Amino acid sequence: MALTVVVSPNDCDIEWVSDVLWGLGVVAIEEIVDAAGIVRLRTSLGENRVDAEDALTELPDGVTWEFEEVDDRLVDAWRDHVEAFDVGERFTVIPAWRTLDGLGVATGRTKLVIEPGSTFGMGDHPTTRGCLCMMEKIPLADVSVLDVGCGSGILGIAALKMGSSTAHGIDINPASVRVSMENARANGVEANWSVSTESLSSVDDVFDVVVVNILAPVLIDLSAEISRTVGDGGRLILSGVLDGRYDHVLSHFVEFELIERVVIDGWATLCLKRHD
Repeated sequence: MALTVVVSPNDCDIEWVSDVLWGLGVVAIEEIVDAAGIVRLRTSLGENRVDAEDALTELPDGVTWEFEEVDDRLVDAWRDHVEAFDVGERFTVIPAWRTLDGLGVATGRTKLVIEPGSTFGMGDHPTTRGCLCMMEKIPLADVSVLDVGCGSGILGIAALKMGSSTAHGIDINPASVRVSMENARANGVEANWSVSTESLSSVDDVFDVVVVNILAPVLIDLSAEISRTVGDGGRLILSGVLDGRYDHVLSHFVEFELIERVVIDGWATLCLKRHD
């Protein structure tokens, strides 16, 4: 499923629309500008049309879009151009369809082998990279981790490869169950990874570390449920927030103190600690 969003710069900030698309987990966006300055943003959604429609209805009037069925071979053409990339001081993300031969991964780096499927990203969006960089800064050995909106499972898998005892992911997209479990297997951590499509309100356990990489309005809407899942003295990593606009988000997490902030390409990733 392909999506084209048509935006006039006079009606809406192009970067805002792009960020909404990235938030859906797309793996690439093509930007086409015509002579009149009208911008067309084209991307592939896999089977994620329902989530896309919900997100697009939040955009201002004047922004239009259309869905189109396309040949799967064309949808997957982007794979030919994706290479391994480093994140932070520790991680190297490797596309699952690339062999390790000749990649030149530095000794001592933690390899994350990721297959995004047709719906989820490779982990190169600034919010995901921010989460990975933040995870390097906190103790993760022998802790329990919850990844809210886990997508491909990259963050939970990274936590397990850093020594976490268990990681559980939830995502409303059913494809996440299959894709993230395949990725956990590819990284040798499937025994300690679990994933479901249950709602956050259905999660009864509390965790030492909770990671939430979703857009700010959703962080705010789910703030009470998110807070409930963090154990005493636990860490909460929030991303999907534009730098300089996170105070409003923090005001919904009064049980926590901000202890660390990472900014990548204008996106802030926040690490909070629950008050003892």
